Amino acid sequence: MSKVAVYLTNFNNEKHIGKAIESVLRQVNVDFHLYIFDNHSTDGAPNIIAQYAAQDQRITVVAIPQGLAGIGLMAFAWDYIAAQQNYDYSITLGGHDIWATPQHLEALVTRAEVERNAGQRVALVYCDTFQLNEEDQVIGRFLNHLQQAGNMGRPFVPQWVMSGIDCPPFFGLWNEEVRRQIPVRHQCAGWDHMVVIHASVRGAILYEPQARLAMRAPPPGDGLDKYGKRHFTPAQLQMGTRDFFNQLEWLNVCIDEACSGLGEERDFHRAMLTTSMFSTYLLLRGYNMHVFPGAMEAFNANPLARKAVQQCIEAAEAVRSLTA
Repeated sequence: MSKVAVYLTNFNNEKHIGKAIESVLRQVNVDFHLYIFDNHSTDGAPNIIAQYAAQDQRITVVAIPQGLAGIGLMAFAWDYIAAQQNYDYSITLGGHDIWATPQHLEALVTRAEVERNAGQRVALVYCDTFQLNEEDQVIGRFLNHLQQAGNMGRPFVPQWVMSGIDCPPFFGLWNEEVRRQIPVRHQCAGWDHMVVIHASVRGAILYEPQARLAMRAPPPGDGLDKYGKRHFTPAQLQMGTRDFFNQLEWLNVCIDEACSGLGEERDFHRAMLTTSMFSTYLLLRGYNMHVFPGAMEAFNANPLARKAVQQCIEAAEAVRSLTA
């Protein structure tokens, strides 16, 4: 029985897909199986994938439905892997990304096992993450590391995770017991960030510096409009502000779960967290609305959105008056 389900998603990464696959196959001391989800690539990537699959029984190439954009593909893979019940852990890798060492999985699994054996409920373990250009040169590094997001009051955990991390933790090693409990509520912009926030309510988010992930940086000139066309179908791009409101609805669920079991203090904590998290999320992730034509303008003109902003202002003024 394999311990780790590795799943690799790809679209038109002929230049890098071989390196991504090889970085998985060279992993040592961990029992794993590699699932490859190629989204009907039109370049030479499918042939490269087929060659590797024919040579290594640890690879399964999964058939993909037609018409999935980038986020739809990831949601499909998320559910597909969850349906495979033989694994303790799962981890994903992009078709243009690389695990830097043969000990990548070993370091993550070892950390997860040590913590779980010590009684910690682990949601995921993520690692040091660098950015590569098209020539495999390191051009950046993600520095927003959470050393541990499990050793604090439970109601505050999703706030801490939401404001303290970016996308790399999603590409960490997931405890399948936890991951299977996290549904993809919405195929929204930043959904990888949302599932990590949701998972933080169910278990610890741990940083392991002994493993290194190299992610491909966006090409020069890449913007939110191009991001939108890669990750959403034309129909989804017409959602406007609905996409951002879906993200806020997901935050609501995280807040409710974080505050459950607080007794008489629940309403107070929930009100404070809602005000704090919504205002913080708007500042940090409001740019997501630029993916959808006209969404930011519609949001600013929405009476309910304007009312919510006004309520945040009034809450801040009330706190100032208490401390005067």
